[in-house]
Amino acid sequence: MFTDIQGFTALAEQLPARELADLLNHHFTLIARAIEAEGGTVDKYLGDGAMAFWGAPERQADHAARACRAAAAIARAVQADNAARRAAAEPPIRTRIGVHSGNVVVGNIGAPSRINYTIVGDAVNVAERISEIARDILNGTDDDTAVCFSGQTVAQWDDGAALTALGQREMRGHHEPVEVFRLGTMGIMGT
Repeated sequence: MFTDIQGFTALAEQLPARELADLLNHHFTLIARAIEAEGGTVDKYLGDGAMAFWGAPERQADHAARACRAAAAIARAVQADNAARRAAAEPPIRTRIGVHSGNVVVGNIGAPSRINYTIVGDAVNVAERISEIARDILNGTDDDTAVCFSGQTVAQWDDGAALTALGQREMRGHHEPVEVFRLGTMGIMGT
């Protein structure tokens, strides 16, 4: 899973550094809470984004469903937080989320002087590209969130969530197109 704040650069220009750090810490708390509630691992924070995974270090047969539930929970948390932000005359934090399932390598990766427990592989790259599709969706709406899943993930998640098929999408650096779905408002609200 990759998450990212839409329009973060413009937002960062408007806020003093301390306020920006407070905003990010609050936002990442919402995200981490949803990921950890579903047994996920927050791999890292990447500026205004987060990267997370499921299925390691402990195997989870339902890893895709856990990631999907976490993505919907993040969207609900962002929407609730944005309601409070709007009531306080603050701009909403628009968030995009991309989720993909596939084989990866997980373990300690890096240089001898700095090693991280992380994941690498094509599935990681595809998840990041799916979050870019969610960015393009948010550009055309006033929605608070856009949550997109690959067909590989959706095939492992059978809760009947309200999904919109976005069709086969070409992914930069990936040879085959990937079927992409967007979680609808009803799926975010859990109905």
